[in-house]
Amino acid sequence: MKEYLAELVRSALTPAHARNLAREYLQARLLGALQRAGAMIPLAFQGGTALRILYFAPRFSEDLDFALERQTASYNFHAYLHAIRRELTGEGYTVMIKVSDHRVVHSAFVRFPNLLYELSLSPHHDETLTIKIEVDTRPPSGAGLTTTLIRRHIPLHI
Repeated sequence: MKEYLAELVRSALTPAHARNLAREYLQARLLGALQRAGAMIPLAFQGGTALRILYFAPRFSEDLDFALERQTASYNFHAYLHAIRRELTGEGYTVMIKVSDHRVVHSAFVRFPNLLYELSLSPHHDETLTIKIEVDTRPPSGAGLTTTLIRRHIPLHI
């Protein structure tokens, strides 16, 4: 899969487009890992990235936002992050995760150090591509939920 990402960014029209493609691909990969870890049972995908991935909105967003829709014992933020790390590390990515889960909104920064340099998207070894994941554990009530199957770099059932 890391080789696919390298091919994807090489096909980009501009350096900015290549960076956006890399981020969007990794967002899809994080969503896939979360899906396989069971996170999509208690969580609803929302926000700007959801609009882009699900409805092809032209707006580019940098983070993955979720709402905890079902107060169940199955919600385990740390287990979901561990699944992300395990899956992507197994494919050769270096993954660092910084977690903050002591407030209503649980957040994590999933960092990919050196990846932009490896992909020739940055001349700096130390530049890090980061994707933020946020889970609102007390969202307002009344939201509508729907499930869909999409293909955005990988098949996702969200």
